[in-house]
This record gives sequence, C-alpha cells and structure tokens, in this order.
Amino acid sequence: MRSGRADIALTRAPFDRSAMTVRVLRSDPIGVVLRADDPLARRSSLELADLVERRWFRLPEDTDAQWRACWIPSRVRSDGPVLRTIHECVQAVLWNDTVGLTAMGHDLQPGLTVVPLRDHPPSELVLAWNSADHNPLVHSFARITAAVTRRDRLRRGPDRPR
Repeated sequence: MRSGRADIALTRAPFDRSAMTVRVLRSDPIGVVLRADDPLARRSSLELADLVERRWFRLPEDTDAQWRACWIPSRVRSDGPVLRTIHECVQAVLWNDTVGLTAMGHDLQPGLTVVPLRDHPPSELVLAWNSADHNPLVHSFARITAAVTRRDRLRRGPDRPR
C-alpha cells in the first residue's frame, strides 16, 4: 500500500502503522506448522523453547521489521530459504525441514499439521489502508468487511472456531 500498488489490504498485524488506518477484524491464536511425521507434531502444544534449534525459513530483507519479529522470533535459528509467499512457506516445511508460524484455523495440505504455540501472542487479522486515501470505495469496503466479520462472529459465538 505504501508503494501505491494496492488501495487496501487484508493482512495480519503487526507492522508499521504510520500513515495507515487499521481496523482489527479478529484475533487468532498462533500455531507452529510442522510436517505431520515430525515428532513434535504429536504434542498438544509447544513453546518457542521447543523450537530454538529447529530450522526456520527467512523473510526478504525489505520485510517490515515488526512483521519479521512476530513471524520469525529472534531467538530461533533462521537459516532456511528466503521465502516471499505463503505457498513457498508451506513447501519449505514439507521439503526443506523448516518450521514456521501461522494463525490457527487454516486448512493445510496433507502431510502438514499445526500445533498451538503457548507463548506467542495472538495475531490480529486487519484491514489497512493509507490514511490519506479518501476513496469512498476503500471506506465502503472496510465498513462492509467489518460488518460481515462482526455478523459471522455473532453467529458462531465467541468460543467457536471459524
């Protein structure tokens, strides 16, 4: 959005919010993506200390610093491949024996599993746009998305997964 290639983004926090309007839609617990045959995959939950010696993928150098700190914790070994897309992350876990984080509740392809991470803060799913953008379509999209998210949360109830 800062480069002008998008008017609005559905993304995950945290990131540099300067000059951005951000609307939180929901907060999701975080889990560790592992191969299904990984010994840690049988555990009911994990902590970062369980993963310190594991190989993590890396993010590109121009990745937002707050985003990088959230998704690649500083105390882990991040010497895996540099990845730019979610698809590359999933493939790295499957084929390069790396681990990564994801918001809980996503369906993964066969051969992968997600184990809850106890000592990591939840991830906020947000809408974000340039604060100086007064395009009525952007603001309308944000209002509609927030209303649909609120409606779906009320239908499910506060403790039911999405």
